[in-house]
Amino acid sequence: MPEQPATTLDLTQFSREPGESRTMEIDLYLPPIHLAGQDYGFVPDTVPARIALIFTGSGFNIEMKFSASLEGECWRCLEPARIDLDVDVQDFFEIERPPVGEMAEEDEASFWYEEDGTLNLSAWARDAAAEQLPSKILCDPECRGLCPQCGVNLNVVTCGCEPPADSRWDKLRELLD
Repeated sequence: MPEQPATTLDLTQFSREPGESRTMEIDLYLPPIHLAGQDYGFVPDTVPARIALIFTGSGFNIEMKFSASLEGECWRCLEPARIDLDVDVQDFFEIERPPVGEMAEEDEASFWYEEDGTLNLSAWARDAAAEQLPSKILCDPECRGLCPQCGVNLNVVTCGCEPPADSRWDKLRELLD
C-alpha cells in the first residue's frame, strides 16, 4: 500500500503581526515508525489534530496535540501489540534561520521539519509520538515471551524445557559434588 503524502502547513500564509495567534483542527497523516527491525503503524493512520500557533516576531511558536494508537509486534512474544498515545508537543520555528555553522543545538530540531516556510507536520508528529514510546513495545506488561529452547509462546502454554546449563559454572559444580 503506497504511503500517503505528508501533512504540511504553509507558514507563509499566516499574518506576521507579533502576538497574533491562530488555532485550527486538521486531519494529520501519521507515517509508520520503524523500530528494532520492525514496522509499527498508526491505526488509523490519519487522526484529528489541534494546531495552535503564535507569531512572536522572529518565528512561530507552534503546539500540536493529537491522540493515536500504534500497532505492531510485541518485542517478547511477537503477538500483536497496541499502544495508545496522547501527544502534546510544541516547538519554535524561526522565519530567518542562522547559517548552519552558526546554528545553536536547540535550533537543530526544528530545522528538520521546516523547509522554505512549509512545516512537515507528519514527520514532526511521528517523531513526537516515538519519543513517548516505552523502551519495549509489549502486548501486555506481564508478557512472558517465547521459550528460548522450543519457541513456544509462554503466555499460552508452559513448556517442559529445562534451562540450559551454563558451562561457566562447571568448576563450581565440581567443588559442590
